[in-house]
Amino acid sequence: AIHAAHHQPIRIGTDAALALAMCKVIIDAGLYKKRFVQEQTDLPLLVRKDTGHFLRGSEINDGDRDDQFYWWDSMTGSLTPAPRHTLALVGIDPALEGSFEVTLKDLTRVEVEPVFVRLRRHLEDYTPERAGEICEIHPENIRKLARKVATRKTKIFIGWNSGKYYHGDLMERSMALLLGLTGNWGKQGTGTRS
Repeated sequence: AIHAAHHQPIRIGTDAALALAMCKVIIDAGLYKKRFVQEQTDLPLLVRKDTGHFLRGSEINDGDRDDQFYWWDSMTGSLTPAPRHTLALVGIDPALEGSFEVTLKDLTRVEVEPVFVRLRRHLEDYTPERAGEICEIHPENIRKLARKVATRKTKIFIGWNSGKYYHGDLMERSMALLLGLTGNWGKQGTGTRS
C-alpha cells in the first residue's frame, strides 16, 4: 500500500461486501456506463419472472435454439433476439429497466425483466452503511471509492489468495461486476490481475 493514492484497510475476506456496496452506489447514482453494460454484459438479457430462468428461443419459436437469448428493444418496444455472432449494438437499445409481457410458443403469456432489474433488487441490502460494518470501512469512504472507480480507469490486483477463502469465487465475481458496470474491461489499465 506504500504507493497507493488511497488505501482502505479492509477486513480480510470481506471484499465481496465492499464491491457490492460500491456497485449499489454506482447504480443508484446512475454512474454506470450504460452502453458498455448493454453491449458487454448479460445484464440486459431477459429473465422470466415465474421461473427465474433466462427467456430462451426454444420457448418462443418451434425449432429455435435453447441458447438463443432475448432483449427488450427500447427503440421499437419489442422482444428482440440477442445477436449470437457479435457483441456490437447496431440500431438497438436493449432495456436495462422495466417489466414486459411476452407470448410463448404455446400462447402462454409470461412476465420478463432484464437481469439488471434483478441485480438492482439484489443490491438493496448492500448499503455502504451495512458493508461498512462488515468491512470495517467508513460508509463515506465506500461512496468515494465507488465514485472514483466509476469515473477513472481501474485495475484490481486481487492476488492469489481470494480462492483460498470460503466463497472466494463470489469475491472475484463481485469485483468483475464492479468493473463491468464501470466499463473497466478490455482497455489498457483496466481489468483484474492476480
